[in-house]
Amino acid sequence: MAPPTKDRDLPYHLIHTHLLPRLPYKTLNRFKCVSKSFNSLITADAQFAADQVCSAHASSGCFVYMSNCCLSFFPDPAFVGVPDPSLGFLNPSSTVKLVTSTNGLLLLCGKFNGEKAICVCNPATREAAFVSNNGREKSYRSEMGLVYDPQQSPHRFIIVELLLHNYGYGLQYRFDVFLSDTSEWNRSRQTVCIDGSIVAASKPVCANGVIYWSCSKCLMWYDTEADLAGSITLPVIEGKVVEGQTHTGIYDGDVVYCRTWDDGIEVWRLTGGSRWDRLHGASWDSMIGAFDFCHGMRLRGKSQSEMFFKRWSPQPVGFDGRFVYFKVVNLKCRDKRERVFGWDCDKGRVEDKGEVAGGWCPDNVFNYVNSMARVPPILSAIS
Repeated sequence: MAPPTKDRDLPYHLIHTHLLPRLPYKTLNRFKCVSKSFNSLITADAQFAADQVCSAHASSGCFVYMSNCCLSFFPDPAFVGVPDPSLGFLNPSSTVKLVTSTNGLLLLCGKFNGEKAICVCNPATREAAFVSNNGREKSYRSEMGLVYDPQQSPHRFIIVELLLHNYGYGLQYRFDVFLSDTSEWNRSRQTVCIDGSIVAASKPVCANGVIYWSCSKCLMWYDTEADLAGSITLPVIEGKVVEGQTHTGIYDGDVVYCRTWDDGIEVWRLTGGSRWDRLHGASWDSMIGAFDFCHGMRLRGKSQSEMFFKRWSPQPVGFDGRFVYFKVVNLKCRDKRERVFGWDCDKGRVEDKGEVAGGWCPDNVFNYVNSMARVPPILSAIS
């Protein structure tokens, strides 16, 4: 029941759905002390947790990656404020790998309490569920996806593991599916073959119950509800797939694809699960002036954009609706420190977001939003 309010107070539904869900973790945590109703709303209301992750422009939204065995965030790590970025509450006993992030929950692999396991955790609430890896068939290489929808299925999460096999002139994938509400692994009947691919699928992201993996020139997908799978060709320009650096992520519930290449940078959105719509694009010519932190750079020749791309190797790492973030390193300079820049899609300008923590890989950067969602427990199957 909503707490009583005076006429001059803000309506409760406005606070519930529009104000509190958009607050960063540190600020939101202070509101738990306002009243018992606020404490219950923030810590135990499934709809509130859903409102948090559905707020595309939430202040607590950012990007997460692992660096030196700790969670790191950008563009503003101090603003996120998870209580234990070292993940000490999980008692890790080896290097932990961040596999993916979905709606406030993280999927991790490593040793916890001395045992190898898969872990689904919420770093904001410090809750976790562990899936034992004992006795399972091992694949050559695999990347796992995580499905969690706090609005439709707040009491269940799904893990999908890829099983990779070589075949002919490409790679073949099958899918093992784990359901937290039955604690069982099941092998899907679906098989996807990626012809001509020598690079294993990577960077799993989830949108609307469908997991997507990057596979060189296409996205492979698996629908957990329908038990269907397939692949989608990446956007093309003038009938050809453009080579360059890419990033696949989630924005406003949809898959977004960012690409940097010698002509510039662009952002695409997957609409209806099958059509690519181009959202933004710009040439490097309009941005070159922002990249002057290494002295002695001179651009001459027929194509400044092409020379810039070869020299600075910009690689996209995220898109939040306003900025396309990309890391750069001057390949011609002794100083190999990496910096993150943000291209403002609306204003067309570039902002320096500063250096990034060492030991990171852009392929392991994921969208993240602070959520107070409870981690669904792993339940035994009922016979």
